[in-house]
Amino acid sequence: MSNVCVIRHQSYTKSQTHFPFRHNMRTLQNYSNTNIDLSLTKSNSVIENNLLNGETYLKAFSRLHNSGAFTGQLKVQGDEKKQTKYLDEFLVYPPYETISKMTLTEQDAFFQKELKAIQKYFSDIIILSAVVHRDEVFRPIDEDMKALFPEGKITPHMHITTIPIVHDKKSDCKKISISELWKGRNSYRKFQDYMYNSVGKEYGFDRGETLDFGEATKHLEVEAFKLQEASKSLAKLESAIIEKEQEISERAKTLEPEEHINILNVKKVVEQQKVIHYALKQEKEKNTLIQKEKDELISTLKEKDDVIFNQTKEYQKQQQKLFETEKQLSEEVERSNDLLNIKISNEELRNEMINQTKKKIRLFDLLIQTITKYLPELISKCPLFIRDLVNHGILSDRDVSNEQKQNRRRDR
Repeated sequence: MSNVCVIRHQSYTKSQTHFPFRHNMRTLQNYSNTNIDLSLTKSNSVIENNLLNGETYLKAFSRLHNSGAFTGQLKVQGDEKKQTKYLDEFLVYPPYETISKMTLTEQDAFFQKELKAIQKYFSDIIILSAVVHRDEVFRPIDEDMKALFPEGKITPHMHITTIPIVHDKKSDCKKISISELWKGRNSYRKFQDYMYNSVGKEYGFDRGETLDFGEATKHLEVEAFKLQEASKSLAKLESAIIEKEQEISERAKTLEPEEHINILNVKKVVEQQKVIHYALKQEKEKNTLIQKEKDELISTLKEKDDVIFNQTKEYQKQQQKLFETEKQLSEEVERSNDLLNIKISNEELRNEMINQTKKKIRLFDLLIQTITKYLPELISKCPLFIRDLVNHGILSDRDVSNEQKQNRRRDR
């Protein structure tokens, strides 16, 4: 683990957005975090900054949301676990031995590649800022972490603060959703594999130990990550305490009462008890974090079930409409067939009727041709014929000349 680039992420609700802003941008004159040396802050680098006119993360979030850059219902009240995560911050810690040998320009180039890789993997997230800190000492918790970040040494690292945006294919829009951002089984492991293949290999880093954290712990926050890294030391400490207690218990059996106080050393016993209580507290906090992630996962699955149920219901409605439409069409076809399919039992009679109809049609055509050919002459020679044509609406008065009208009147 001595040559691994550690990348973790931590989410923040609306009420928490000022914490990463103050830390990343070094807006305070004094920090309770004694690991920060403000005299070295000038050596920090801003890799990317999309904040306008000195706005905070919260103001930038509101500006982008109001402009329609993304949508989504923002929950800011009630249980904090169910509130909308306004920010998702990535913390990039390269190994001290590697990063300390680089020049400042080389370090910035490395962090820029890390930023571009993250932006490419999560193509819809909005980067608010990416800042490299070179004024902060990282305090390792156990021996494994000390191999990466030696005690008392400043290890340059980067904070990438983003708005967790995903593309909703169904609505064809961008929306805020950290659960969708880290969707899918082993999503966190896949992200780590991608970062290793994209940047880690180029710098000769190791992939690191691959652990199956499970879906309930895939979104470990920074504090949870530190707690997990400390679990090995805690396990060793608990084992040592148990052995010491057994040893003291065996020795106490052979001692006089006054010797018990002298040998056991009350102060050491109290200190040991404090260590035990601390270990139990850490274990309780770890279980709380795991339960939190489990509850969020259950909530996400429930939301997915609701979406699937609604989609199934809508599909059934569409199927019913299609069935009714097909039924109506079938009825129309049957009615059309009843009108078109004229059944005649006697085939000879049927043929006779057809022949007579054809003759009538030919006769009618001949009549029309004859009338059309001799119509002017008929109009001039036969007033009665003109009168019948006018009476039946075949001709109008304006089609008949005045002379023809007079002839027609005389003929009455």
